[in-house]
Amino acid sequence: MYEIIRTFSPIFRGLNFENPRAAAIYYVNLIINFPTNLQCILNEAQAIYGNDINRQALHVGRRELQKNGIIGRTYFTEDSDVDFDRETYLPVNPDLIWRENLMRANIYWKHPEEMAFRKTKVKELYEHYRRNFKKYGIGIETGSITGLFNIYWLYRKGIDTINYGCRDIKRIDLKVNSLESYILPDYSEYEKEIFKRGLSERILFDDSTKILFDKNTKRKILKDEESMLKEYKPTIEKKFKKFIELGKDFHNQIEVRFTSIPYITNRQSIMYNDNGAFWACDFRKLLSLDPKEPPNYLGTIYLQNDLIDHIRENFEAAWAKSIEWNEV
Repeated sequence: MYEIIRTFSPIFRGLNFENPRAAAIYYVNLIINFPTNLQCILNEAQAIYGNDINRQALHVGRRELQKNGIIGRTYFTEDSDVDFDRETYLPVNPDLIWRENLMRANIYWKHPEEMAFRKTKVKELYEHYRRNFKKYGIGIETGSITGLFNIYWLYRKGIDTINYGCRDIKRIDLKVNSLESYILPDYSEYEKEIFKRGLSERILFDDSTKILFDKNTKRKILKDEESMLKEYKPTIEKKFKKFIELGKDFHNQIEVRFTSIPYITNRQSIMYNDNGAFWACDFRKLLSLDPKEPPNYLGTIYLQNDLIDHIRENFEAAWAKSIEWNEV
């Protein structure tokens, strides 16, 4: 465990964590010892680092992990096959965090032997992650789970489910809102991979996306969108251009429509395999939290067939009333 912690501490330091070592200790322990509680994590930490690590440091590390979308907080499960302990947090796939930070890793470990060793530690942690958090990455394979997750966690969890845990997926339906999708890390290589496997996707954007390409749109720019455009405009435009290119490369697999609703806080996703819809989520953006922080969503991931059908029917109704791309 010590060397796994030492693999992730520099990554979190590069992400400007206040206490990167405590964050790495918490993250690694949560994955390896899930389900667990803070006292067990503290005992493991002090067995390695003594009194250099205390409960307060772990609290700080946990808060920073949540802020950066590396863990998400769960509140309760229903009809699930696993009982969570007192640390009801869900980590994202460690291999994703490693890949996102490869440039930093290459600076920290310059020699091929060092990088090879660190990769083995990431792989070791990933094996714990897959075993403990299962194919959906949420610790359960039946029932549903409700929690508070920020936008980075949501997208990383989606990439993990599609590219790692459920590679038999055939189709995804997405209802997304606002411009925040374009400030996320570049996952275009993951997206290309899944489309090359034959996956198809229906995306239902809300009206705000038109701001990116329709200068004559009459829709009022909201305060949070205005600040986001101001701060992230080059990134947003670059990511949107990549999305357009992806649509051209896989035009037979991607279908895009717009809702007629000018602004919504709802996000939904449904995943399908050969047997039909098997996974769905329904999230609502919390507007009351600090607008300077990454957007946070409160919602539920469903694995029950009857509840998945409710989400699917809701999406189909919205899709039926939507506007085609070329009509915008």
